[in-house]
Amino acid sequence: MCSDIAVQTAHLSKSYHIYDTPRDRLWQLLSRGKKHFYREFWALQDVSLTLRKGETVGIIGRNGSGKSTLLQLICGTLSATSGSIHSHGRVAALLELGSGFNHDFTGRENVYMNGAVLGLSRAEIDARFAQITDFANIGDFIDQPTKTYSSGMLVRLAFAVAVCVQPDILIVDEALAVGDASFQFKCLNRLEALTQQGTTLLFVSHDMGMVKRFCNRVIYLREGRVRASGSPEEMAELYLLEMRDEQRRWASGGAVPVAPKAFLDKQGGIAFGTDEGHIVAACFTNTDSLYSSFVYGETIQICIQAQVRDTIELPSISVTIQEARLLVIGGANLPLQMEAAHDGWRKATITVHFPAALSAGKYHITLKLMNGHSEETAQLIEKQVALLAFDTLPGTKDFLGFVDLGIEAGHALQTSTLGERQ
Repeated sequence: MCSDIAVQTAHLSKSYHIYDTPRDRLWQLLSRGKKHFYREFWALQDVSLTLRKGETVGIIGRNGSGKSTLLQLICGTLSATSGSIHSHGRVAALLELGSGFNHDFTGRENVYMNGAVLGLSRAEIDARFAQITDFANIGDFIDQPTKTYSSGMLVRLAFAVAVCVQPDILIVDEALAVGDASFQFKCLNRLEALTQQGTTLLFVSHDMGMVKRFCNRVIYLREGRVRASGSPEEMAELYLLEMRDEQRRWASGGAVPVAPKAFLDKQGGIAFGTDEGHIVAACFTNTDSLYSSFVYGETIQICIQAQVRDTIELPSISVTIQEARLLVIGGANLPLQMEAAHDGWRKATITVHFPAALSAGKYHITLKLMNGHSEETAQLIEKQVALLAFDTLPGTKDFLGFVDLGIEAGHALQTSTLGERQ
């Protein structure tokens, strides 16, 4: 294996035997393999991938797609039915909550046991023990059996052990979803520090924001196979496309599929939706193009043209402003005022504007044409991902974060509720 490769799998597959009744399991044992009394379920099929040292790779897919099975095979807690796995370096993992812990042991005993499993000597664990307990921050519970821990305390200790042993490869399976907000913040900072030091990070998450924030690359699994692999933004949108397709097929009885559509920028991009309508055109009004630049405080204005079939009852446009990695920082859903129907179609033009009260940097605007006025219940007709892009130049106003909320100091109100409490 090349020196820069951390993990490599080739044609990896995992099969389980499914028995309809306990009696079939007994018959299988007595038949000594001469006859099958089971059905095969392939949790993972023919997965080949390469993870390089220092790379951060996310694995996405719906429940049952084989994500956790793949991680367990890489960790060695499961044996593959066929294929091969090669890893280089110390592997630490956070899989199912509390996995690897003996719940009759105290937290302290579990720290030493897990450290030994990861290949550390007692002296090395002694040297790291204070750092582990400080990070977990569970106080005197460190000397109590872990079966008395809450789920949050359990994940705190497990994560502290995993990151404080300085692993070469760190594998995380949705474990951070259990912790509270302050602990998640601390974990994310530690993950960033580990990746900067060269640790290979492989993790499963349904949080596309976290995937976009951390990952260099994303692997999309579907029904146990690699559906696609690529940039976090592209894979997140492909995943969303297929989820939307399933939702629409369920809502419409399979009559209105969601599929890839033409992107309005000739340079290429991601667009998908149904044949019920189209975003015909969009542009910044000051440049008449898909790109523009603004100074802090100027007004950003875009013009959007759309058409929908006359059967669409609540046509609307969703405008989402995103930062460079397509993390959402704001937006709005706006109803469309349609023209009279012509040949089964209705057209509309809408102008949208908002202030460039943003920090200096590059931003994107994603447009969605929908049937409905609520993001939660509307049916997608078309989505043009990051269709428009603009830069903001620094102004004289100093503020924190992406958006200037207009926070200012001022005099206390005459009728202060704080004063009343005192």
